[in-house]
Amino acid sequence: MNRFLACFLLLVSTTMGYSQDIPLSQILVPSENWKKTTLSNLSALASDSQGALFLANSKTKSISKLDSNGKTTDVVMDAPAKALALDSLGGIYLASGSNILYAASGNAKASMIIEGLDCIALCTLNQGKCYGAAPTEKAIYLFDKSGAKKKVNTEDAVISLAVSNDETTLFAGSADGRSVFTFRIEQNGDITAKDRYVAPRKPLAGVTGSVPGMTLDKANRIYAATSLGVQVFDPTGRLCGVLLQPDFPSFASSIAFAGSDKSTLYALVGQNLYTRKILFPGK
Repeated sequence: MNRFLACFLLLVSTTMGYSQDIPLSQILVPSENWKKTTLSNLSALASDSQGALFLANSKTKSISKLDSNGKTTDVVMDAPAKALALDSLGGIYLASGSNILYAASGNAKASMIIEGLDCIALCTLNQGKCYGAAPTEKAIYLFDKSGAKKKVNTEDAVISLAVSNDETTLFAGSADGRSVFTFRIEQNGDITAKDRYVAPRKPLAGVTGSVPGMTLDKANRIYAATSLGVQVFDPTGRLCGVLLQPDFPSFASSIAFAGSDKSTLYALVGQNLYTRKILFPGK
């Protein structure tokens, strides 16, 4: 059995309750398009398991929580961030400048846990550890809220990260937009068995390729924000289709599922927030 099949055997087996290899038209809500919200001056977003959306505001340098009822509340102050990730206890990891910060649930102040680590994307595991993509080093780091860290990949410049529903697979989007890689997640969080999951469709002529954001739905479909649009792939890597950019020629840089049933896809375009309903709930 080759590495690709080994990496995805368990992943695909967890999604048998959903039909696969379906066109994008069967994933999208009919007649539903992207909608621009009134929220702006945003630099990063992430969601928790309950469907709340967390937003980093570049103007106020605060982190706010948009709950499933549409109410916004500031939860962390004085914390400029270019990437966010929520752990299973409600704590927030933040990539802030060239440092990593952490704010425990209910704590309005984030503390620096790692100095001098310049990450552009974060992604957590249920055990509490966090992956960070450091493209300038061509590295992926694994760390926890105590500040303990280690490099788990030193080969690729990746700018987006996502974890499968069963937490056996890490997805990593390349900075050049040519690949989404997969890694097997070991029990200690190390990543092994690297493979090229898919080669996203090329962008329009003259447009630089990239995969700056990724998320998954409950069926383990990957939603990859690219310069062409949000490309949707089933668990075996087959393309379901491409969601056009919310505000072309600007590109979505970060995406996440949130809302009461986690069936709303949120996209950060520039500093503005867009939403679109999807028929399948997010991870």
